[in-house]
Order: sequence, then C-alpha cells, then structure tokens
Amino acid sequence: MHPALAFIAAACIVIAVLLLLSAFQGASYYGVTPQAQLALAILTLIVAAIIFWIIYKAAQAKLSKIKTGKEALIGSVGVAVTDLKPKGGIRVLGEFWQATVKEGEIKTGEKVEVVGMEGMLLVVKPVKEKA
Repeated sequence: MHPALAFIAAACIVIAVLLLLSAFQGASYYGVTPQAQLALAILTLIVAAIIFWIIYKAAQAKLSKIKTGKEALIGSVGVAVTDLKPKGGIRVLGEFWQATVKEGEIKTGEKVEVVGMEGMLLVVKPVKEKA
C-alpha cells in the first residue's frame, strides 16, 4: 500500500512542476530565464528518478523470498557432520544443526535435504545423487 502512495505522490510532484514550468513559458517578466527552466526540469527528472528507484527497490524487497528462519531452512541442502541414526548433526546454510532422519540412516559426509522442523530439531532426508 505504501509504495502505491509514494508513486502517486511522486507523480503529483512531477505534474506540479510541469504545470509550474508551463505557467512560466514566455513569461519573462517573472524573471525566470530559459536556463532556469531547464535546470528546474532536469532537477525534477533527477528527483523523480530517485523516487522511482526507491519505489522499485521497496517493491522488490517486499516481493522477494524470505531468506531467514524456518522458511529458509526447509528445502535447503546440507551435509551430515555426524552419523544420523536417527539423530545427529548437520551443517546447512553455514550453520550447525541437530537433525533427525525419519527413515533409515545417513552417514557422515552425505548430503541431506531439510524437509521439516520440530522445535529446534530439523527433519531431513538423504539427497539422491543424479547420475
């Protein structure tokens, strides 16, 4: 909602400056020279470009995927640092976690994929290597 309001505000500023410039067209008795009009137009375009860039970055951040917490862990691939029979340690996203495997065992050094989380314990499954 806020990016939309910022976009509308930026558009209003640009329209206001353009209306102001059109009011000064041919009105030399106001003391506004063509050079001043050009400088004002360039300044307006620069400010508008900065505002639009900020709006773009805000929208990009709002629509980006979450990169922390439980949402980032589930689906990530890690490596077993101890044997998981069924519990053990893994390294995923640069962090060490305690994990459990639902079925079977996972040996040290094998790749694992995080499929869930139970409290602070990750639930993993072995990653099948592609031939």
